[in-house]
Amino acid sequence: MNLSNKKASGILNPWSFLETEFNYREVSAWKDFVRIDQSFIRLAFFLHFLVYFLALIPEIQNSPHGTIYFGLILSLNLLSLVLSFQRKYLPAVIHGTNFSIIFLVMLILNESFYSFDDLHSLQLYNNYFLLVGFLVLFQMFRLKVKGCFLTAAYSVLLHLGFIYFKLKNGPLPGFPLVLFVPDVVYLILSLIGTTIVVIVRRLVRISSELDSEYRFLQHELQIARKVQETLFPEDISIKGFRYEVFRSTPNEIGGDFYDFIQLREGNTGVFLTDIAGHGIASALVASFIKIMVATMPYRLKLHPVRLLEYLDETLLRQFKSHHASAVYIFFDFISKEIHFANGGHPYLMHSQNGNDFREIETTGSILGFGIKRPIAELVSLPIQSGERLFLYTDGLIENRNPQGKQLGSEGLIEILNRNKSFTDLKQFKEAVQIELSAFFRDAEFEDDTLFLIIEME
Repeated sequence: MNLSNKKASGILNPWSFLETEFNYREVSAWKDFVRIDQSFIRLAFFLHFLVYFLALIPEIQNSPHGTIYFGLILSLNLLSLVLSFQRKYLPAVIHGTNFSIIFLVMLILNESFYSFDDLHSLQLYNNYFLLVGFLVLFQMFRLKVKGCFLTAAYSVLLHLGFIYFKLKNGPLPGFPLVLFVPDVVYLILSLIGTTIVVIVRRLVRISSELDSEYRFLQHELQIARKVQETLFPEDISIKGFRYEVFRSTPNEIGGDFYDFIQLREGNTGVFLTDIAGHGIASALVASFIKIMVATMPYRLKLHPVRLLEYLDETLLRQFKSHHASAVYIFFDFISKEIHFANGGHPYLMHSQNGNDFREIETTGSILGFGIKRPIAELVSLPIQSGERLFLYTDGLIENRNPQGKQLGSEGLIEILNRNKSFTDLKQFKEAVQIELSAFFRDAEFEDDTLFLIIEME
């Protein structure tokens, strides 16, 4: 970036400067009252130019010392702007400048409307003093409880002083009550400003507490994610097949889970589940199922249907409000067979000898409801070298792209078949991911998503 561009994006560009100066997106910034005072002074410098519109009033144009007073106002604002770049004595700078400017404004008005002969001219003179109320109300931006009251107090004193000397030897007898209208307005505006400050400070305190809670929960979720990561199987080599896996969760933790179960005689079980919903509750239920699968009687791990029935009964007993879909595959390398059962899960996709993928349609019920026995149909296939199995959770096919279209199982099969020619399993997975990214584009997965590709050796 060249020098001219730097200037254009810096203090020489008012919009860029204001955007940088008044960036209070972080809750902690609203508790830094020194920084708020600095921003207040700089905002006041930009807004003080509105005072010069008083010069449009004919009476003020005839003021003999108006130019001097306006020059003093500009000098005071320039001085306060320079002093705003240090962090000490800012309240004294603000109130000293504010008091002086209010005094000068009242002095201009007093000098411009020095003489009046009747109540009407007196009211006109008095109405201009109402403009000082904006300076009283403006103090609320400092978020100081006493700021508006203090400004109103010395505004009232200055105003009373001016009208006293104005009417001391004036043509009108006494002090008409209309003269005290600006003082009442100052006090009312100070009450409104203070009320707003109290409400905003309470909101800041509540937001700060919520922000602290949010940060704490985020920290806890990160720890929970690390703990959950330990529940997933490590990248290990399993005799008999190769595999690739993809996982995505919109939260730190999720309810999609898979595991490899090492059995005797070199046999292996593959378990994949999708807990209803997503987030903390689903992740906890998934962790519970992980423990159940690991600790259940060994004989159940050899029979997919009985394993799913065991999980169904346990979920119904322990978690009446939670349910899950699951598929369990038992690879029997002794008999060279694959046995699996599907409990309400998306159909497993299968490809033999490089042929097209097809869905293996099965019957089975969601776990956790105790709907029927047997809970699922047992399917057996012969093990053939090079065949591929594709298991996935419904977050993959039910997610919508920017046009609102779901991928669906048909779209997934088309992607798998377009890339079936990749003989290397890792390249096959990457090609599938590229097509999935092209379909979903910038749309994030709204639900937990997982797919597992298994290729027999």
